[in-house]
Amino acid sequence: MNKWGFRLCIALLLLNLWFWAWSGGHLRRLGFGPTDPREPQRLENQVRPEALQLLPNPNKP
Repeated sequence: MNKWGFRLCIALLLLNLWFWAWSGGHLRRLGFGPTDPREPQRLENQVRPEALQLLPNPNKP
């Protein structure tokens, strides 16, 4: 393998390692990391969720 091919492989390996650490949340201490997909504030904004009733579809035989 020539010089630029070796450097390309090393660069891709490092990028892959960085992405694995970023997507796993291992870099949050450094200020990097994906946004949290959970939305706990939506649960707090619900008004009487127990009052919700699911009714059967009257058009379905």
